[in-house]
Amino acid sequence: MSLEFVMSSDDIRLALRTADQTRTDFANLEAGQEFLMQRVNALPSARDLWRAAMLFLFIGAVLGIVGIDTFWRYFPCRSV
Repeated sequence: MSLEFVMSSDDIRLALRTADQTRTDFANLEAGQEFLMQRVNALPSARDLWRAAMLFLFIGAVLGIVGIDTFWRYFPCRSV
């Protein structure tokens, strides 16, 4: 007993269309992955964030000291 499987031309076209669509889907996924990798690589590193935080902290400390010194210099405390 032999089984014969005969594909019609419509079946072949459908199979080729499905394969082509799958290939296109994989290409789109790869392009999206490359885009996301570029975006992730553009994010600042932990070292960059630490430097920015320390810079803001230093500037805030300097401005605070200068502000307190200026306030007490021009508005002295006149206690008894």
